[in-house]
Amino acid sequence: MGVKVNNNAYGTLSASINSSVTSISLTSGHGARFPAASVASGDYFYATLIDTSNNFEIVKVTDRTADTLTVVRGRDGTTARAYVAGSRIELRITAALLGDLPNRQLQTTD
Repeated sequence: MGVKVNNNAYGTLSASINSSVTSISLTSGHGARFPAASVASGDYFYATLIDTSNNFEIVKVTDRTADTLTVVRGRDGTTARAYVAGSRIELRITAALLGDLPNRQLQTTD
């Protein structure tokens, strides 16, 4: 239970969203590229929305069902904004992600 990651997960929005939308639809099949997330399990991940002008917003994804992401907007010091269909969403390293990772002592085998 907690923050999840995948290598190089990315997708595109299948429909435009405004700054208050909390459910984001991805292009068919793109949801599977991202980690599992659900309110019931407590698993979540952070993703970054990017438009063609390189404006970005970090969202906290609290649920992923197929190609639909349920999100908390404007995380990690960013502001919620509108995005058009075709805008990218990517799993990137963010300060929030690093802050939420569990602390672990390195072993000599690391």
